[in-house]
Amino acid sequence: MADLLLTLHCAAADAEAIGDALRAAFAVPVHLREERVLGSDFSDATTAERVTARLERRAIELIVPQAREAEALALVEGVRRDGPVRWHTCPILARGRIA
Repeated sequence: MADLLLTLHCAAADAEAIGDALRAAFAVPVHLREERVLGSDFSDATTAERVTARLERRAIELIVPQAREAEALALVEGVRRDGPVRWHTCPILARGRIA
């Protein structure tokens, strides 16, 4: 089975807990990145975010085996958090390290 790049988008306050849980379960590097989302879908937004029309989010990325995708999503679902989490996966066609 292939590896997948799992990307999760969550509220800034939830990112550390989600990232820590994923790192502990999968023993892989977990990347956290700040994001500002400009858009018209504010169903996940706080009141302050609706007023400013800017969502303060974090993107969490890690590579997981395709066979463990459901496990990763179930783990995220079980993490105590304040807001919803959106996610998507992309197949990893190649990867490596350039020294």
